[in-house]
Amino acid sequence: MNVKRPITPQITIGDQPTEDDLKSLRDEGYVGIVNLRNDGEPEQPLGTAAEGERARALGLDYLHYGVGAAPLSEQGVESVRDFLDRHADEKVLVHCRKGGRAAALVLLHQAKAQKWTLAEAIAKGRAMGLEVEGGLRTLVENYLHAHPPGA
Repeated sequence: MNVKRPITPQITIGDQPTEDDLKSLRDEGYVGIVNLRNDGEPEQPLGTAAEGERARALGLDYLHYGVGAAPLSEQGVESVRDFLDRHADEKVLVHCRKGGRAAALVLLHQAKAQKWTLAEAIAKGRAMGLEVEGGLRTLVENYLHAHPPGA
């Protein structure tokens, strides 16, 4: 993995892991993997189903929620939030191709959990290393407008 950045003691964001990376993550104490990629993206050594099979074979919990240009779905974001909440005291990797979508979804998790306003989410997210720009920032802003924290 080229990008592997701890955001909290439990949540790390990163880029696409290889099969060897999955083994290393398990050996480092990770218990879960969230994959935000869609099948067919570039630089994808494992499709989403194959990654899930290999992760589960290693004893890792696995969630796939493909994030692209379309608006984020409440069901998809909630599935990621539930996964992270279920493993609140354990190490989890949230990944995409380069880490940007992972930062956006972890930011949404933190914003909802901490009941941050949109402005707080952007500022506090940046301070945590969860800076989102361009289309990802728009996805986060649109989602938080439609699903305000604390609501």
